[in-house]
Order: sequence, then C-alpha cells, then structure tokens
Amino acid sequence: MKTHSDTQVTLGLKNMFGLLPDTPKSKYHNLGIDEVIVDINSLCKPSLTIIDGFVAMEGSGPVSGQPIEMGLVIAGKDVVSTDTIASKVMGFDPYEIDHIKKAAKKGLGEMKNIKVLGEDLNKVKRIFKKA
Repeated sequence: MKTHSDTQVTLGLKNMFGLLPDTPKSKYHNLGIDEVIVDINSLCKPSLTIIDGFVAMEGSGPVSGQPIEMGLVIAGKDVVSTDTIASKVMGFDPYEIDHIKKAAKKGLGEMKNIKVLGEDLNKVKRIFKKA
C-alpha cells in the first residue's frame, strides 16, 4: 500500500504491472500506464488480491516516500473492489484514480456495493500525503 507519482496509488491492479519484463517498463509509463495496468489485469485476472498495509508508504512514491505503520491487510477476490477500499483507506477518491475506473468500466470488478468485513473503514482511514 503506497502512493505513486504516476498512478496515485500502488495496490492490487498496479502490482500486476510487475509482470512486465524490467527493460520496457519505463516505456509503458510514458505511453499510458493506466491502460497498460488494465490490459495486464484483463489478461492475467487475479483470483485473490492481498494488499500489504502493515507498513505503508506515503509521499514521494513509489520509491522515496515515508513509511507509515498502518497494521492492515486488505484482501478480496475482486481486485477492483479491493483497490477501491484500499484507496478509500488511504484518503483517495477511487473515482479519481484512472486505472481503477477503467478496470471497473471494462468489467474487471466492482466499485460500488462492496461488502467489507472486519474493521470499519473510518476507524482505519488515514489521509496519505500524495506523491
């Protein structure tokens, strides 16, 4: 769970970007990273998303941010729903995060009517410093 200068957040959908070989990754950042993230998730749809929020990162992400202890794990079978909830926990509006919106529009998951088990979102929410 961290902030990112290009995508606002790095969560389940963005994590799949790691499947790309190292060499062309910077090229994909410049050519439309949000579309690439959605395409990867369309081809390799995760069946379980686990977001490590024990120690998250805020600020100058994805590399130079500040660690913050959250003590959280957010998991789900729907990567779009999981990212929607995690972004809300981070104080972001998921409807302002392009790759989450585009993935939902493409039918990769839901952004509405998400059943949350465990802690109340308001009890664990923290406003992250943006990248």
